[in-house]
This record gives sequence, structure tokens and C-alpha cells, in this order.
Amino acid sequence: MSLIRKYLSAGVMEKGIVKATYVGTPQGGNLSPLLSNIMLNELDKELEVRGLNFVRYADDCIILVKSEKAANRVLTSITKFIEKELGLKVNAEKSKVTRPTDTKYLEFSFWKDKKEQ
Repeated sequence: MSLIRKYLSAGVMEKGIVKATYVGTPQGGNLSPLLSNIMLNELDKELEVRGLNFVRYADDCIILVKSEKAANRVLTSITKFIEKELGLKVNAEKSKVTRPTDTKYLEFSFWKDKKEQ
């Protein structure tokens, strides 16, 4: 814990100048994915218990369901789980219900090949 605290309070370098950090982990740092995997392990277990299909890399997650109604219900309940049970804040601007073809995940897009209909 001491090492993690030191790492988080060490600051970040921007254009050759060290700036203090007060909240969160520096984006792009190697500690961020590790901490998110530790914290979100319980989310993975919850999604598995619910029988949901999902993909998660660090703090980015896609949950796949069959209908928009189910997607809205899952978004609401999982947001509540993350905030109440895990004590984390969900970015409402980035969280949304959408079709796979309208989504980019880790810079990859999904599409349906019209030739295979």
C-alpha cells in the first residue's frame, strides 16, 4: 500500500515540468490498469453471476444484451452496483446504450457484413 500511495502522489511530468497529482491515477500510467483490474474484479464476478456477456479491459467495459430495454435496465443496475458496492464513480457521459455497429471499443469498430445476410 505504501508503494502504491507513493506512486500516486509522485506527480506527473507534462512538457518537462513535474505537476502534482491529487486525485486518481495518471492516464496512460502502468499503475492504472492494475488498480482498475483489482477494483473491478468484483464487477466481473457480479456480471458472471447475472449471466451477462461482457468484455472488460481495465476500466473499459461492454455488456452485451438482446434488447434496448434490457440494456437500459442493466446500465442502471450495474451503475448502481459500481457506485454503491464498489464506491467508484461512473462517468455518465461515457456510459451509454448503443448498437454494436455504432460503437468503438479500444479503437475497434464493429460492423455487419451485408453479404452474409
